Amino acid sequence: MTDKIVSIGSEQTEIDLERDGATFRSGERTVEIVAMGADELEARVDGRLFVIPYAIQGSSVSFSYDGEIYFADVADKGARARARHRDHSTSAPMPGMILKILVRPGDVVVKSAPLLILEAMKMEHQIVAPRDGTIATINCAEGELVQPGVELVTLKDEG
Repeated sequence: MTDKIVSIGSEQTEIDLERDGATFRSGERTVEIVAMGADELEARVDGRLFVIPYAIQGSSVSFSYDGEIYFADVADKGARARARHRDHSTSAPMPGMILKILVRPGDVVVKSAPLLILEAMKMEHQIVAPRDGTIATINCAEGELVQPGVELVTLKDEG
């Protein structure tokens, strides 16, 4: 059994992970990797088969599971766990296409205000303001394909 620290967003959880080939167990949850491609995998989670789109960037993984998008970073226990895409970021969390830009430079926004809509993994995802501020620059265009980590919108602090 291996102790791991999993960071999803800003929450960190310590888990005991047991691996047997392509099957992983933690507590009562069992995940078996059935097939793995460059950007999606088939996994049997507690007996149910899922196709899970994912993107890997460094030690971080973003994936879609059961209608939700997750950003996770896994580290061995004792190592410092860190997440690359945190709430304070307006960078692209995964490869996708910009569908709609909802703000313009100079607009004043509040925390959690939608900034743009990114289509990724056949779903629409809102990129929201991580804090109050003024839109300094828009670093993308509608219809543009973007890669993970690209800063889509730059905010300057109010004040």
